[in-house]
Amino acid sequence: MDVMTAVKDKANYGAIVKWFRGQGDLDMDQMVLLADTVLAMSEEIYEHYRALRDILKSQLQRIRRTCEDGHLDEICPQGPMRDQLTYVVGIAVARKVILPDRYGELLSKCNTTQE
Repeated sequence: MDVMTAVKDKANYGAIVKWFRGQGDLDMDQMVLLADTVLAMSEEIYEHYRALRDILKSQLQRIRRTCEDGHLDEICPQGPMRDQLTYVVGIAVARKVILPDRYGELLSKCNTTQE
């Protein structure tokens, strides 16, 4: 599915939510796509907008738990993937999907472990 094209038509919002739900644990490229979709989606169709926000939040919670367990490198190696994660967290904070104080440690690890 070309999500960024589909998001331009509100009639596609349900299919976009279904597609993201069907992906399971998202990789970093999919996380960026999800964050960009949340940015592009109209809040007028609240049910679908909220569903995507919830997916984004649950994915970030999964990554935060992995980080707390000391396994961040397994799902998000250093380099560009850490930059992507920082980008996704920034969007999630800006859209009030997550609270910034809960993700400070994750962002700190992303920024301090890069070479």
